[in-house]
Amino acid sequence: MSHASFTSPKLRALCVRCGLIALCAASTLGCSNLDGFTSKPDEAYCGTIGSPVFQDGFVEDGSQPTLELALVLDTSKLNGEPGRLSSNDFHGLCGTPETPQVLFSDAPLRAIPALQHDLLAALTFGEGHDHDFFAYVDSTCQGTMLAVVSLMKNNYVEVRLFKPAAKPPPPPYMPTAAESPGFALFHLHPKPLYKSDMEGGCDFPRPP
Repeated sequence: MSHASFTSPKLRALCVRCGLIALCAASTLGCSNLDGFTSKPDEAYCGTIGSPVFQDGFVEDGSQPTLELALVLDTSKLNGEPGRLSSNDFHGLCGTPETPQVLFSDAPLRAIPALQHDLLAALTFGEGHDHDFFAYVDSTCQGTMLAVVSLMKNNYVEVRLFKPAAKPPPPPYMPTAAESPGFALFHLHPKPLYKSDMEGGCDFPRPP
C-alpha cells in the first residue's frame, strides 16, 4: 500500500470527524447546547420527592412525602454556582409548627472543580440524559449534602440528594429521619415559581 493512500481527502475527513467525536466525548459542555435548561425569570424546576423507595432519611416514617424542591438553574455557571435550591417543607426535618423552617432556603449549588480531573466527571446515566453534574448544597439544619443533577432530554431535571448522618445516641435507640443518612430522588419540571398549584405553578411564596 502506498503512502499516498494515508493522505487521501476521504481519510483526512474521517480523521477530522473522529477528532471532533473524541473532543465531544471529553467535553460534553462544548458539544451540546444546554442553554435551554437555564431557568426563565420567575420560573424554576419544581417537583415533589419520589416514591417511598427514594426518600430514606428525608421523610419521617408514616409521614406524607410533602417535601417539594424548586431549582433555579443557570447552565452558564456549571463550573461555579449552577443553580439555587429551595424547599417548602416548613414543618419537615428542620421545622415545627411552632418554629417553621425549610430544609433549603435559596441555597446555591456549588460545583466540585476537582471532579473535572477525575473519571467520575465522564460518568453517564444512560439514554435520555443531556448532561449530569455533581454539586454540594448546604441545608439549613442538616449540613452539606451531595447533589447529582441530571438535565434530561425531555426538558425536565432529576435531582438526587445524598444526606450525611447525624450522630445519634447508641442502640437500642432508633434514629429519626433527621438523624439518619438519607437519599432522595426528585423529578422536577419547569413551572412559574410563585404561581399557585391551581395556576400550574410551583406554589412557592414570593420573597418579601
